[in-house]
Amino acid sequence: MEQDRAGTAAQTYVDTPKGIFTASGVWFRTREADLVSYAGPVLRRVPLPGLLARAEAWLRSPETLVLWCLPVLLWWVPPVPAVTGALGLYLGWSLLSPAWVSPGLDRLVRLLSRVEVQAIYYVVWLSGMALSGRQAALWTGVAGFVVIRWGGLARVLGPVIDRLHRRLYPLPRADQVLRALIVRLALKHRLSLPELDQMEARILKTWSKRTSKSSPTYPPKPR
Repeated sequence: MEQDRAGTAAQTYVDTPKGIFTASGVWFRTREADLVSYAGPVLRRVPLPGLLARAEAWLRSPETLVLWCLPVLLWWVPPVPAVTGALGLYLGWSLLSPAWVSPGLDRLVRLLSRVEVQAIYYVVWLSGMALSGRQAALWTGVAGFVVIRWGGLARVLGPVIDRLHRRLYPLPRADQVLRALIVRLALKHRLSLPELDQMEARILKTWSKRTSKSSPTYPPKPR
């Protein structure tokens, strides 16, 4: 079995009739029993808490990408085009990331999403901006870090991304990422998942009934 420390020390999710809710607020519209039934071979390799933690990290990867790219953009270009470029990266990767889930990049994505690692990175970059007299870039970087970490970017662009996502993918974003991760892990370990399509059909059926009342894929909140 793969060693996966994320989520194995304590219960990090709640299984409800409406699906799985994680401690960080992500809603997967499938039950634990369904995952065990349809993706049992994968879960024997990767425990469910670890699998959900991997999916959550990938769901956060647009924010992670922007947080790491923004200081570099601010160093080389003025704040307005830097912020514009960062927004473009966020929107583009939010739409592409569900199709490009990669277990091979999982550890890196989770490392880069850690707040303490990001804080050290920003201290270095912002200190350099302060020493070079780039005050506009400095304060734009500070504001960007706070807004992104506290979910402001997801709150503003979330409705647009959700509408575009529905045109590109059959499942809600969280479930699309989870399904892709399960498939990639099955391919990695050469496992057969003949019933996975049944899980997708059940998610689609549930989602279609609640589309008009649907909540965001994950509520913006401090992490």
